[in-house]
Amino acid sequence: METSLPDIASILFFLTFAVYAVLVMFILVWMHQDAENRGIRGLLVVLPAFMTGTLPGMVLWLAFRPSLKPEPVLVRVRND
Repeated sequence: METSLPDIASILFFLTFAVYAVLVMFILVWMHQDAENRGIRGLLVVLPAFMTGTLPGMVLWLAFRPSLKPEPVLVRVRND
């Protein structure tokens, strides 16, 4: 009677795929948050980046993203 254990190639393939999937999700979440911080809808950046392949989409986003708009800082003056 044989025990069916997964071979090392299957395990390595699964681990490689899992690491790749986690990295893709990290990149897409970062791109979404970066776009939102820059005043652009995140979904309009993430969808084309995902469809073109995450790495080329990220490089294009880094090359053509708008600059950050400074947020005003509220200052209170104390009248003592």
